[in-house]
Amino acid sequence: MPASMDLYDVWNHINVRTALLGVTLFMILFWVFRRPRNLPPGPRGWPLLGYLPQLAMIKGPIHEALGELSQRYGSLVSFSVANHLVVLLQDYDVMKEAFAQHELSGRPTLELSQLTLPGYGVVTACGEPWVELRRFSITTLRGLGVGKSSFEEHITTETKCLMEEIRKTKGEILNPRHFVQNAVSNVICSVVFGRRFEYTDTQFKRLLEALNNIFELIGAGGVIQFVPIFAKMQFLPFVKKIIHTNLSFDEILYQLLFRRNVQQGEVEYNENPRDFAGAFMKAMDDKEEQGVHTYLTPASMQYTLGDLFGAGTETTSTTLLWALHFMVGYPEIQTRVQKDIDRVVGRNRLPRLSDKPELPYVEAVISEVQRLGNTVPLGVPHKCIEDTTLRGYHIPKGATIVANLWSVHSDPSEWPNPSEFRPDRFLDEDGKFVRREKLIPFGIGRRVCLGEQLARMKLYIIFSCLLHQFTFQTPEGAAPLGFKACQGITLAPAPFEICANPRDN
Repeated sequence: MPASMDLYDVWNHINVRTALLGVTLFMILFWVFRRPRNLPPGPRGWPLLGYLPQLAMIKGPIHEALGELSQRYGSLVSFSVANHLVVLLQDYDVMKEAFAQHELSGRPTLELSQLTLPGYGVVTACGEPWVELRRFSITTLRGLGVGKSSFEEHITTETKCLMEEIRKTKGEILNPRHFVQNAVSNVICSVVFGRRFEYTDTQFKRLLEALNNIFELIGAGGVIQFVPIFAKMQFLPFVKKIIHTNLSFDEILYQLLFRRNVQQGEVEYNENPRDFAGAFMKAMDDKEEQGVHTYLTPASMQYTLGDLFGAGTETTSTTLLWALHFMVGYPEIQTRVQKDIDRVVGRNRLPRLSDKPELPYVEAVISEVQRLGNTVPLGVPHKCIEDTTLRGYHIPKGATIVANLWSVHSDPSEWPNPSEFRPDRFLDEDGKFVRREKLIPFGIGRRVCLGEQLARMKLYIIFSCLLHQFTFQTPEGAAPLGFKACQGITLAPAPFEICANPRDN
């Protein structure tokens, strides 16, 4: 009896082990063979988890690590992240070809945001909703003067407030982040709400704090937002934080909108809207009265206002921070910029948009800041909305498309010694500014950033005015600034301190 029991136990042990091996083998084979044929090449990753473990273990900048995949797989790479297919575009030509396609012009769903506010905005909508929202947004922004010289006064007024705040430091040490972000965001406030806020305003400060938290938490490329599995894992601490931050941001926007309506009055915005929010509400009312189907809804308004603040504040302020960082790091370039501005503008007035054609070096410096700063290194993800092909490879419906803009801006065949800060790349032999096709900080294709014109105006006016009025340098006795970056959705310089010395004398 004992011998037979031992044999029975052994047999049971073998059966359990065999079953486990069988299940494991089945899962592996299922994972291997379910992968659609003719996908772009790429790393296999783990069963079920895909390439997620490798991404999680990356210690350096993720855009650089992804860029290295092109050395093995080429300019078109695919991999799975928790059963979700990601297609990575690594050079300019393939991006241009891909984003000219209607099928690759969608946006993946903001999975975590849907938990707090179901809907979409102009940045995240697809298909007909996107067409209507984008057409409305572009038309309204143009109507408000964005991109035209008439809007210059709004930016200059805010820039004067920024410079006054900097002057109050009297050349002492300052962290430029909050100064710059306040000014840039206030320009968006003048567009959205028809007014600016004092930098000490409680709700304004809460808005900027919530924006900062969102961009820091989500990570490079916003992958956490777009991968469905994370929305089902709300028990994770970082997911809880993102949900809480989204709720806070939505609440603050709603409060600011309510405050705007109380101050301006419902009758006025219905009759003669003077800002984006008013125009949106009037358009919704008009559509409702006419009985016309529309995608202009309260939810899409909330999202679109958030899109304008998120994209319009974070990217421009980060680019300006990089500009100040590079000016401090390359004082000879800062001096050359100041001499050019003084030559054209003089000392009795501030730079204007009309001076821009005569200041090619200023444009060249801003362009080189955008290239080397790489504010949005992985762009804004796209989504394949219908099965299509790209470069002969099958791109299935639902795949997320990520453009590695960093790899384009760091291509040594286009930019010799790409890690060097050299504004002269954008000047011809006669010293005239030359636009470079492969500088694409605002994206490329059908979904290029709709705020590009406003961003260019802000960058030029704020940067040229700051350099006209101040010389920026490291505090006395401090070590030279490094060029380390903090990675979130945007790539911002690590916190740094500088001194702003007035050039009045």
